[in-house]
Amino acid sequence: MSEQTNKVTRATDVVTSAAAFVAGAVLILLMLLTTADVAGRYFFNSPINGVFDLTHIAVSIMTFLGLAYCGYRGGHVVIELLYDKLPTRARRILNRVINLAGCVLFAMIAWRTQVQSIDVREMGEASQMMELPLFPLYCVVAFGAGLFAWVMGLRVFVPEPESDTER
Repeated sequence: MSEQTNKVTRATDVVTSAAAFVAGAVLILLMLLTTADVAGRYFFNSPINGVFDLTHIAVSIMTFLGLAYCGYRGGHVVIELLYDKLPTRARRILNRVINLAGCVLFAMIAWRTQVQSIDVREMGEASQMMELPLFPLYCVVAFGAGLFAWVMGLRVFVPEPESDTER
């Protein structure tokens, strides 16, 4: 692996790890919020207002910020029914084709989400209960999808280490 490729993969590792850290922090906050809401609802007959909105936003953030980390680490679900029976060269080619298709798909998702975020900002769209502006959420989703597209594109040229070894 060249030094330039090594720098790119290290930078990608740092960015995807930071995004996953943010997703994990949001998960912990959502867990605490849900616990407080349930406790307030059942013990004090006083639920927290806006939990539905915050849950919707938190789940979107966790999903899209966690995708790239999962893809970078090779943690996604793979059905290997016929895959293991293919020769190593065919598996490498198939991995690259799949990563290229995923890169194109998620780049389109990132692009369209960013375009839609402009409309959302101009229209002043907000969440239902708390009326939180949705524009920043669209930007986070676009960033997460773009980062995942980057990871999948990177995997076209720099495959996961375990994909180059014989199983």
